[in-house]
Amino acid sequence: MKIKTLILTDFRAFPGPAPAIFELDSKNLLVYGENGSGKSSLFHALRGLFSYNKPPNLLDLRNSFSGVGIGDTSVAVAFDDGTAATWQVVAEAGRVYRQNQIVGPVAMPLHPGHDTPIHAQIRDAAKFSAMLDYRSLLATNYKHGDGAINLFEPMVAELMAGFVDLATDKTIWELWQAVQHNLPTVNTARLVGNAFNACTQFNAVVQRAITLLLPEAQAILQKLSPNGPPLVGLPFAGVRYNGAKAARDKAYVDKVIGLQVSYKGRGVERPQNYLNEARLSALGLALYLGARLACTPQTTPHLKLLVLDDVLVGLDHSNRLPVLNVLKDHFHDWQVVLLTRDRGWFDLAYAKVSGIDWCCYEIFEGDPSATAPRPVHRQVPMDPSLDRPARIYLDYAKTMLTLNYPEAAANYARQAMEATLRGGCEKQKIAIPFVRDPKKVKAQFLLDQLKAWGGNAAVNKAKLDPVLDRLTLLKNVVMNPYSHPSAPNIPKSEVRSSGGRGGCF
Repeated sequence: MKIKTLILTDFRAFPGPAPAIFELDSKNLLVYGENGSGKSSLFHALRGLFSYNKPPNLLDLRNSFSGVGIGDTSVAVAFDDGTAATWQVVAEAGRVYRQNQIVGPVAMPLHPGHDTPIHAQIRDAAKFSAMLDYRSLLATNYKHGDGAINLFEPMVAELMAGFVDLATDKTIWELWQAVQHNLPTVNTARLVGNAFNACTQFNAVVQRAITLLLPEAQAILQKLSPNGPPLVGLPFAGVRYNGAKAARDKAYVDKVIGLQVSYKGRGVERPQNYLNEARLSALGLALYLGARLACTPQTTPHLKLLVLDDVLVGLDHSNRLPVLNVLKDHFHDWQVVLLTRDRGWFDLAYAKVSGIDWCCYEIFEGDPSATAPRPVHRQVPMDPSLDRPARIYLDYAKTMLTLNYPEAAANYARQAMEATLRGGCEKQKIAIPFVRDPKKVKAQFLLDQLKAWGGNAAVNKAKLDPVLDRLTLLKNVVMNPYSHPSAPNIPKSEVRSSGGRGGCF
């Protein structure tokens, strides 16, 4: 089962009453969104809808500025098996009293996986899905400060929460709830025995999950960071009841799942104090992805959804491409959603995943002067031969001009020019110095290199030079000054003229 369509109505950044529709067509989804554009609204929509534990209150996720009715907020999905599910706010039939007077019905959020038995498949899909953002990775390293890393909480509450004990058909999260429920109020043999049995069952299932998780995480970490320190183990001694006499002292102890990492044969006790951010991010991502594979049956009719929201920010550029290889090799039967605000990473991923298995969207901030700014989102064709990055930028420039944003249009026109110049240098094998950040190679340098180039049989130098001269002029008088918000009286005609497409290369 895969998602065909995702619809957000009056949800977070997307104001109602008109819905924002994303057509996935049962494919993986790649999304670029500027900061504040609404990209993370997709993450919260999917995480809330496919919530195995108690979902967030949908009333708290309404758009704050749209002014539409309280019952218009919803997140809806349509699946490729013909079924659909909606998380929405509804008006309860009962009456609401205030000072003995009827003031109206109660607005109640209705979740398909928790409040309606007809959509039990949402609950089943939630068991096998994962929604990860940068906060998830912090839980595996920086959250622990300078002390020893303890993964018990993120493992039990998130990473391995959905791991099912085949003997009882209960998840690790449900078994942990049973352990807490059986904390003795007094130390009678029966109550202490119940606590002991609950701990024994929970510990056995957790250990079994770790045994399956560890090799998966090790294999993924080797691909993400082949030169980094390997993951050695996740030691877990088991939770036990402390047997205290006073009620206030009764508790479970040894709630610890450690993290063993080695470097050149020596253990690294506190990786967060030793490893750089890129390796810590790779380690955290390997743990989360490995846990998903360990918790999910190889064959299941239910949706297996993996959503990654800017979790790659901490990885350096050389380690980002392996993430796509990991997704291809280990998650080929999942539906993957990649969300990013990093334009460079988006362009890299776009070029890598172009094909029949992916669809792509970009989201931009709406008119800030509007009462309820509505993000602009558009689907991008996944055939790079028909829609290169330069053409995409030009399409955005046209959209921004239509919306009366000449500054933004000039900025996209400048990016289109730089993408074209880089592509021309690459195609004609014109040398460009290597730098870690490609943005440090300025457009003027690329123009100068192309001007100094002598042309060839495919490119007429006499036709190329006037185009380069015009680009130089437009760069200096339109794209550079007009791509800043302080530029006064920007003529649309000049910005529009900077978007002409040449066929020199």
